[in-house]
Amino acid sequence: MSEYQSFQTKLPDHITPGDVKKVLSAILSENAPWDWFTRARIPFPFAVNILRELQAQKYIEFAGAKTALTARGKTLAHELRARAEPNMTCPRCAGSGTDWGALQNIFDRYAEIYAARPRDENPEFDQGAMTPESLFRRLALMIHLGDLQGARIVALGDDDLASVAIALTGLAESVTVLEIDARIGAYIREVAQKNNLPITARQQDLTKPLPRELLGAFDTFVCDPPETEQGLLLFVEKGLALLKKGDARAGYFGATVMEASLAKWARWQKRLLNHHEIAFTHILPPFTEYAPWPDEKPLDDIPPLATLAGRPWYRFAFYRLETLPAFQPGADFQAELSQVFYFDAEGYYEAWKA
Repeated sequence: MSEYQSFQTKLPDHITPGDVKKVLSAILSENAPWDWFTRARIPFPFAVNILRELQAQKYIEFAGAKTALTARGKTLAHELRARAEPNMTCPRCAGSGTDWGALQNIFDRYAEIYAARPRDENPEFDQGAMTPESLFRRLALMIHLGDLQGARIVALGDDDLASVAIALTGLAESVTVLEIDARIGAYIREVAQKNNLPITARQQDLTKPLPRELLGAFDTFVCDPPETEQGLLLFVEKGLALLKKGDARAGYFGATVMEASLAKWARWQKRLLNHHEIAFTHILPPFTEYAPWPDEKPLDDIPPLATLAGRPWYRFAFYRLETLPAFQPGADFQAELSQVFYFDAEGYYEAWKA
């Protein structure tokens, strides 16, 4: 029996040899343990499960702050062809391919507004905010591709205050926010009034029908959906219902492998491409960093992870889609608000249940 065949007997069926290889490569590549998860590119609970078994079966050992492969671990890595992978990401753009230095004055104004935003994120809504720097990397891309200039923008959910950053550029004709949390909507309206920004914030549960006057009315949508299959499709397909017909409309959304396997990615990609006249033009690396959640917990049974990172470690990839000439706004729909939109077996919180 090979080393991997022996190890495989300890793993649940959904974890693949490729998953184990990615975790071993991450251990060999990253000195900071919380960065293993970005490097591994598999759902967080899958990676934690693998780490627990590697530790239990003595494939890895810990010496102070360092993690090393044992002789068995080296044999396993050799079988799976897991090796150290150099970090070739641009340190300035973090993999986004954009430089937002020209937006520094806008960033400074936005950072003050961001710092004063409502806190006490609601876990019922899967709330969390990306770092301001991450948002401005996104903003620079939108400007570069011409998706803000003279456009009507709609943000579906806005924990990050993307609407404010967009409006502060002065490029968009208008920005509409559809936000379920009344606190966030009220804060955005206050900021818009104080700064004379063309933002309209409306309280909206996306599982309910959208206002008819908004359907097919926008040039660009922006959202950061939940990582469940139903949650992501809810947000993105509502966004497609809001876009104008015809080509050259754009949609932007975040997605992460930390809470969504590539199998899940494939399912919703197929759904979107098969049901809407769109193309994916960009799937950018996970340069979007999220501020630590208040409910994060250390993993006490894995020594290198027994202390919280104390910095952003959870990262999103960034998608852009563009409509084709035959595009028609997607049909609006209603769904029952349920935890299936926010929680599934690949969510990061599953790792703490053990």
